[in-house]
Amino acid sequence: MRNISRNVWDLLLVLLIMFSLPLGFLFSSDKKVRVCVDKASVHLDPEKKSPVVATLDKGTLLTLGNERKFRMNWNYVYFNSEKTGRIRSGYILDDSIERLYQKTKVLTIQADGVKSENKEEIKNHFRSTRWGMSKEQVVGIEGKPNHLENSEGLDFIQYPQRILNMDCMIGYVFVENKLAKARYSFLGKRGDENQYIEEYDKIKEILIKIYGKPSNEWAVWHDPQYKNDHSSWELAVCQGHLELNSKWTDAETEILLHLSGGKNRLSLEVDYSGLEYIDLAKKAQARSLFDLW
Repeated sequence: MRNISRNVWDLLLVLLIMFSLPLGFLFSSDKKVRVCVDKASVHLDPEKKSPVVATLDKGTLLTLGNERKFRMNWNYVYFNSEKTGRIRSGYILDDSIERLYQKTKVLTIQADGVKSENKEEIKNHFRSTRWGMSKEQVVGIEGKPNHLENSEGLDFIQYPQRILNMDCMIGYVFVENKLAKARYSFLGKRGDENQYIEEYDKIKEILIKIYGKPSNEWAVWHDPQYKNDHSSWELAVCQGHLELNSKWTDAETEILLHLSGGKNRLSLEVDYSGLEYIDLAKKAQARSLFDLW
């Protein structure tokens, strides 16, 4: 009897811990999938005869709850319900979704030979988003923006963040409701010029670790007064004499790190552009009042 009581208390303790944990901890998978058919049913159990939990539209983002498939072709997923605002879960057929991550083959050299294994990598282009996503999809990932503008087919949303111990605005630009550009904009003021040269170099090193050496680096001198005095380059940036730039390009994205100043402001930015949407963005900018960086 005593053992039964102890087992009951142990079970209650486990349940208490589970329900007191944040949902993000319990559902820790960051593997995103997207509905790729016009209508997709999420079932209570991995079979078509099972009750339908929800019917989702094409483009709806889901989180993969388990990497293992059930009954050959069912995936366990969870998602935010638009009706209730709560997280719901269930099973969806494999041919109803597309994965936003990819499996790559990794060769590991070990003492007993070379071991081959599949490793999953997220294919996101900027944070947890991909080029071509709709504004609604990005808002579903990032949450409600604190700022929103639109002009002639362009939409712009912003989020305040604290990154690398600096205040930052994260911006997304949509062309015809397709994510085309994004930016980290670090907020500075006059007097921070020494910090921002250091932060430029710090961010550059982070980007080098991710993308390798820049494909191009250049400095723009609007006034060469301090050009031969490297110790005064911070002052040159602050006075608007100097701009620093580093650029990377991969198969789908162009990344530009930019530092400039002048008129009592400093601008430290990392711009991301989807190569597939660059021409579309340029055409849209010609019709719009927006400056697309």
